[in-house]
Amino acid sequence: MTVNTLPNAFARSSSPAAGGPRLYLREDELDLGVSLIFKAGDLLKAATQEQRQQYHVSWADVRCLCELIGNPLPVLKLAAELGLSKQAMLKTLDGLESRAWLNRAEDSRDGRRKIVHLTAEGAAVATELALAMRTRLAGAYRIAGSEAVAGCDKVLSTLTESSAGPAASAPSGAALAPKPNRAL
Repeated sequence: MTVNTLPNAFARSSSPAAGGPRLYLREDELDLGVSLIFKAGDLLKAATQEQRQQYHVSWADVRCLCELIGNPLPVLKLAAELGLSKQAMLKTLDGLESRAWLNRAEDSRDGRRKIVHLTAEGAAVATELALAMRTRLAGAYRIAGSEAVAGCDKVLSTLTESSAGPAASAPSGAALAPKPNRAL
């Protein structure tokens, strides 16, 4: 079965025969894309295995630390970015804070909110973890080439930053899947 992935107004704008981008994807092609995204996430997670064992941290800890590199965030925004419940986020933050890798400070604009910052030691650990994933990703990017990198970045940023929500962006007749957690 072929799934129209774009509104009809765009479906006529290009054709594969004309050398333009494909605007229709078959279900098996979409399934392959989902499978590849899952496998890529697993490989990035595996790239940090040695450091996770060395520092005795979970994948949730890694994701939290990497999300905060150079980017302090309010607790609830960080939980939303990571796809964690408030309770799971607080448990993760408590563990990282007990190791002096991050701290929570009162938001100067809203005293009810706490902003999460990495400490110098936390930033060093986060950078080491991120470097393992960056190295793996950079190798794949080098092999794929610059056009593929731009396309990959466009697809993934559209997927992760879409404000339309899953129901508005899903092709007609396609089953809705739960939103995957962001790896980084």
